[in-house]
Amino acid sequence: MFVSSVGANKHENGASVLPLPLNLIALIIAYLDRPADLARTCRTCRVFHYIGLPQLYSNVSLRSYDYIRYSGRDGRPDGCGMASPFSMGLNGLVSRNVAGYVKNFEVCGEWKEHALKDHAKVGRVPDETMMLNSLVRVALEKMAVLDSFSWALNIKMLPTIWQGLAQRNSLSKLTVRFPSSRYPRPLTLVPPMPNLQYLKITDIDPLCYPDDISLLLLGSKKIQHLKLHWSPRMRDERELSTHETAYFGRCAAARYSMTLRTIAIQNLYACHDNMACNIFDHTFVEEVTILNSTGGLSDDPGTAFVDQHHWRHREGNLPSNLKMLRIDKVSRQQCSFLENIKGLEKLYLIGPRPPHGRRVKGTTPTSRTPMPNSPASSDSSSSPSGTDNPNIMDLKDGYIKAITKNHGRTLKHLLLLPQWRLTDDDIALIVRQCPNLEQLGIGAELSNFQHLRLLVPFLRNLTAIRILSRPDDTSFVNQMREIDDRGLHEKKLSEESAKWDSSKLQYMELGTDDLIFEIGKRDGGKAGWKEIVKKKAWEEVRDVAIWALDSYEI
Repeated sequence: MFVSSVGANKHENGASVLPLPLNLIALIIAYLDRPADLARTCRTCRVFHYIGLPQLYSNVSLRSYDYIRYSGRDGRPDGCGMASPFSMGLNGLVSRNVAGYVKNFEVCGEWKEHALKDHAKVGRVPDETMMLNSLVRVALEKMAVLDSFSWALNIKMLPTIWQGLAQRNSLSKLTVRFPSSRYPRPLTLVPPMPNLQYLKITDIDPLCYPDDISLLLLGSKKIQHLKLHWSPRMRDERELSTHETAYFGRCAAARYSMTLRTIAIQNLYACHDNMACNIFDHTFVEEVTILNSTGGLSDDPGTAFVDQHHWRHREGNLPSNLKMLRIDKVSRQQCSFLENIKGLEKLYLIGPRPPHGRRVKGTTPTSRTPMPNSPASSDSSSSPSGTDNPNIMDLKDGYIKAITKNHGRTLKHLLLLPQWRLTDDDIALIVRQCPNLEQLGIGAELSNFQHLRLLVPFLRNLTAIRILSRPDDTSFVNQMREIDDRGLHEKKLSEESAKWDSSKLQYMELGTDDLIFEIGKRDGGKAGWKEIVKKKAWEEVRDVAIWALDSYEI
């Protein structure tokens, strides 16, 4: 295939077209990333169809809607004359010979079920839901090279799909959204998947008939990345309805320690069990994310008994290879933990949510109404980190000392709480002890760019910096917006950045996510390089770690 070429064609004037080798055609088509462009290319000729079809179907995402959508151009309903795009896409995978090309498969959105109460009374699953699961199972049977599968529908995945996934030896990444409805559904003991490396389970709620993943965790020996998200309802209502052994009990009974590199836990509200102390091999853990779990100084006192019980059993078995820590609660125990480990490269202390809600990477807000008798799937809990708690403010010096003393030489990313207002001495200590910082977010009152003069010239590797405002004080943000309304930010930053020799700084935030600036360089001829400062939207920097990881999502 890659040594052949497309035969020469001749125009009407007799001139011939230089033939292209197929490997160059394949390389050109590989740069097409829009499905519409790929589909048109595949319809051009047989050669393009042969080369482009595997790329067109390598990533398939089917989104279902629980209402009829209408086209904005001509007002016609989607799928007019046949069925919904979701159903037609699934039909194509089942009835045509294209499923064998699929590597990444996702089903998401809202699936409408009829007569739920009537089916629940007689212990039945609605027919449309059973048919959907059966069709997805048939499609999975044809996906011989499937690498990633994601189930993000609002209904429960039935045992037939779990069994089909267990038979896909090529599957290495699995993401499943558990149901938020309390209507009865079959319970599944999820079978192991031999080559699974990445597992993410969201919206776990013990009252909504979640499946049992304990055998999956025990039998899938190659899992390296584990992310578990519970419904925030349990912590909000102080409902102690689950326990760690429900998920890790089989591992603890078998004395099996999971060799995980990444662990992410969100909204866990359960007493710590001594049996679960050694379920993770601490020598392998490199990245840890803990959101709205365990205990912090600003927690609701009503959860103290459970959270303090968790901390009492956390001593010992410190990770020796930890590179990234991302948390939203601070405490004296956690500060002591930072003092007892070394070598962190990335530390993110996530502050309280802003009043309008923190943006979440890769999501789109919806106005979906929760189903009756079911908790809302979104995190409605109050912000874990208080804005005026004096105990949190007192921890600032201890955290900065632990960070600079134990992790300064290795630290590359650092995000501190916005309510910690750093003094000149604090900033000088961070600059002196953390020379390799690449991305930085700190709370400081920026006046006449004096803090930037302390930071940027001495941090040669710094590419992104965020000056954070206090969550409960908008005076700094208002001051920055007044300067921006006069169009002075671009001018002042351009003049200031011209003084920073050999600086790699690319992005800067001044108090809020609508005041983000990009600092670029343009050849000014004999005058040398000129600093060009442009205002950027948050969406344009959402993939930069210091913004992307400052969210309440795992």
